[in-house]
Amino acid sequence: MKKNISDILVVSDIDNTLLQPGKSIPTYNVEMIKKFQSLGGNFTLATGRSLDSVSKYLGQIKLNFPLICYNGAVIYDFDTSKAIYRNTLPEKAKEAVKFILENFPDVGCEIMCDNFRTYIINSNYYTQQHIQQENLSYVCTHLENVTNNWIKVVLADENEKLMKIKELCRQNFGDCGLGFVLTNSMYLEIMPQGIAKGEGLKKLCSLCNIKLKNTIFIGDYYNDIEILQTAGLGVCVDNAPDDIKSLCRMVVPSCADGGVGHLLAHIINSYL
Repeated sequence: MKKNISDILVVSDIDNTLLQPGKSIPTYNVEMIKKFQSLGGNFTLATGRSLDSVSKYLGQIKLNFPLICYNGAVIYDFDTSKAIYRNTLPEKAKEAVKFILENFPDVGCEIMCDNFRTYIINSNYYTQQHIQQENLSYVCTHLENVTNNWIKVVLADENEKLMKIKELCRQNFGDCGLGFVLTNSMYLEIMPQGIAKGEGLKKLCSLCNIKLKNTIFIGDYYNDIEILQTAGLGVCVDNAPDDIKSLCRMVVPSCADGGVGHLLAHIINSYL
């Protein structure tokens, strides 16, 4: 029996998929998200960005399904203004960050907490790039002042230094419930072990009673591999690397050309 469009959940990455960094969401994406939702389709985002950062784009689009943010550590329902799931770092993360800053005093360091605030412990060129790109609100403070539960830590610097930090952390904190993930060449994130977008999608489906096979994810980069393989259908934009494209059953036009909108148009034409 053919599914109804209301059975479908489309989940999109943000950076270089839905949005070109530093620019607004392409008009075609906005138009097709609205049309897809008006016909009963469910649309949301899965991103490493913070809740604060995502919220700044919701004047252009509305999510009609809970958001996966902080790479899957938090699932947030805008209808109730509450997190319906969250996973915070163990206390050992504080020891790990102190160790990192003692050995690499110039590395940029941001801590994102369960009060949904971002605290800047060390600021450098790469941290400022991150703050500007994601339009983050933040508080500058000392490490000992960050007393809320931590959701994730973002270390920002040149790739060579981050690789050294990752290896040192693996040697000293590899069995402490911490995950150390390079999300691109400039950022190393410390997350609760096992947290990822793909696991976030599974949790979202469980919480909201939707079948995983009815989900479609669209992304563009290596940190999307797990969720591309987890979703019922994995799709990428044309600006994705070739080895990411090889994992997907469908490739749509690039981010700049409204790839998310083209995916939604294809779904609408298939189900109506």
